[in-house]
Amino acid sequence: MKSLRFVLFGSAAALSFGCSDSAPTDGAALGGASSGGSSQGGASLGGASQGGALASGGTVASGGAPGAGGANAAGGAVSSGGAIGSGGAAAGSSSTGGQSAGGAAQGGAAGNTSSGGGKAGSGGAAQGGNSSGGAAGAPGSGGAAGAMSDTTLAGTFDGALITYPCGTGHGGFDCDNVGCTNGQVTHSSKFTLGGDASTVYELTFHVYGVVEVYNYVGGTRDAGNASVLTNPDLFLRGGAAQPNGASGYDYDVYQLDVTPPVSGSPATYFLNSVTSAENPHSSNTTLHLTFPIDYTKTIRVQGGGAITVKQFDSNCKSVMNCGKTAGNSCAAPRSIPISDAMPAAPASFSQPYQMPMGAYGQWLFFDVKSVVPAK
Repeated sequence: MKSLRFVLFGSAAALSFGCSDSAPTDGAALGGASSGGSSQGGASLGGASQGGALASGGTVASGGAPGAGGANAAGGAVSSGGAIGSGGAAAGSSSTGGQSAGGAAQGGAAGNTSSGGGKAGSGGAAQGGNSSGGAAGAPGSGGAAGAMSDTTLAGTFDGALITYPCGTGHGGFDCDNVGCTNGQVTHSSKFTLGGDASTVYELTFHVYGVVEVYNYVGGTRDAGNASVLTNPDLFLRGGAAQPNGASGYDYDVYQLDVTPPVSGSPATYFLNSVTSAENPHSSNTTLHLTFPIDYTKTIRVQGGGAITVKQFDSNCKSVMNCGKTAGNSCAAPRSIPISDAMPAAPASFSQPYQMPMGAYGQWLFFDVKSVVPAK
């Protein structure tokens, strides 16, 4: 019978306002008590709250007092108040009036200011316009934290070692497939997953092994048309085995089934695919030879579903792990470094994998890297 060993290790996955400090100039000298505070200058157009004290012109107390002048949105409309050259400065350039209205160029055209409303001669344009800058931008919000991986959901698939030993009968490059009777056999290893049955998970695993190769029908090879000699990524998404009797049908299939199927994803994957140009039934590149597989893949699985690893053999013969040895000899079996795997392979497993009969068999080892809810 085939030998099946597996090990499970769970790991879980952590506004500012600017005012001039310039001393106010004499309102009487520039604005004049009679003209600056007149009904034409301050009261009708630019006066605080529609009319500062007529007699006092641009003085703080009566003309452009901060509280009464441009403090409100109407009083601070510099475009009308400041337009008058005699009295507009007192009424239109108060400490808050010019600021709220924007400190337009017309505002505060006269030389005097009221209670520091704007720099003399500038009309409060620079001071008013700059004091009310845009509101500070809200702090950026970082991206949502990634979902925590929980490899325990993979169950015994994480750390699963599946061996396909050679039987007592062997010669050349081939050996008897242990447990095969009546001309064909399917060795199956089923792994049930945990998690929420209503959730689809992305399961990432690294697979190592030494296997014979196969040219499948259809599907998508992750390595495209790359040769098995240069790329150990033999993963195929979808597709099917050759029909009975077709070229290459007699080589061993290495298949991974996902149940229940996940919408939008293949339900079947193959682990040992090569291109039609390297069909082992006809290509000297792969004929009667085994190759290493060593790659990381992500597939989608349903919580509570299952992954089944299958080896199908149509003629009860497997290819021995003989490496690239030419001729009728099996003197260079392959070994694959798996020291980075976590959990590690069982201590009893040694490479090249060999049964007591002396023939070198095939094998697979799965190391689950992460299990997270699918996005």
